[in-house]
Amino acid sequence: MKKQSQIAIVGAGPAGTSLAIRLAMNGFSPVLIERERFPRHKLCGEFISPECLAHFTDLGVSDSMLSAGGDHIFETRFYEPGGRNAGVPSSWFGSGFALSLSRAQMDLKLLERAKDLGVEVLEETNAVGLTNHPHGIHAIKVRNNKGKSSEIMADLIIDATGRARIISKLIEKDSGHFIQKPGMHRNALVGFKNHLQNVDIEKGRCEIYFFRGGYGGLSCIEDGLANHCFLIRSEIVREFNGDPDKLIEQVIFRNKRAFETMKNSTPVTKWLAVSVDSFGAKDLSPGPGILAVGDAAAFIDPFTGSGMLLALESAEILADCILRHKKSVAISAAYHRLHKQRFASRLRISSMLRGFAFKPFFAKSAISILGFNDLSRELLARATRQSLRFRENK
Repeated sequence: MKKQSQIAIVGAGPAGTSLAIRLAMNGFSPVLIERERFPRHKLCGEFISPECLAHFTDLGVSDSMLSAGGDHIFETRFYEPGGRNAGVPSSWFGSGFALSLSRAQMDLKLLERAKDLGVEVLEETNAVGLTNHPHGIHAIKVRNNKGKSSEIMADLIIDATGRARIISKLIEKDSGHFIQKPGMHRNALVGFKNHLQNVDIEKGRCEIYFFRGGYGGLSCIEDGLANHCFLIRSEIVREFNGDPDKLIEQVIFRNKRAFETMKNSTPVTKWLAVSVDSFGAKDLSPGPGILAVGDAAAFIDPFTGSGMLLALESAEILADCILRHKKSVAISAAYHRLHKQRFASRLRISSMLRGFAFKPFFAKSAISILGFNDLSRELLARATRQSLRFRENK
């Protein structure tokens, strides 16, 4: 069975769904393809930076997001292993607070908004192939959880599958080889996430802890729980046979503040874990008529607190390009230019700071220096999470 759609978006995370919402609000009829059924848990720091709130207003989900029970975050505080710390007020980024809300709730609110606008949503449906035509790829093959296959014809296909980059990998598979960029180290890091109860952290604050080989974040979310998410070098994970409880006890708790806040906590579900291959910009256009958005287009370091912002911003940019240009070639050219203009600098700054994040000695030195200089700390924070939003000039 074949279906016709103007735009097929694969992945219903914040980038894919917010793109679908923006397009639907402007008369398009996108189809949104998602391999899971919502609500679902997702490995994420679950930190929604202040700049995202303006996007929520644009998308028509502000009230539902703010009433979902998440915590208003007024400060993010960074702790080196010995306990020295430095804070970054949320007010530096426009709105007076950030939001800490589970991905299960945030993504569900966005998806419900997309459905309300008439977006066709195919949940529990996997993208399994692409159809090649003489002038490019114009169809995506999908299979649902009941084994039923179909083909969706589209003028434009969007890869919004996050770090998995499903569409890009399908193209690589069809070409018969895996494209690995210079400097790319696969599975160098592992991310873990769980929701905890009985943490000793005050509401209104997100705390970041540095430790041997990595860092992690803790903040309150809805239902009296807290989200704990950490990123750590894979060789250290192997030291403890991948056991997150042992990693917390033997590595993370070497950070004095992390021990104080989580020593009496207990996880409420199974730990989620995922390998992280690389940071930085990816291929924005992996094939003819295909564009990437969100983490599939660029993955920024979690310590910046701007991952959610990048997802929403990149979707806004792409939607604007689609609205302004009719042909996929023109859309792609405009998107490449604006994406680089918006994100290249912050990705570069984040790359420079990455060494501090994974080496406790450097983290300690940086916190000691920045803790006494508000201006330097603010300028550095703004460089990794720009608050200025712009649109392409007509």
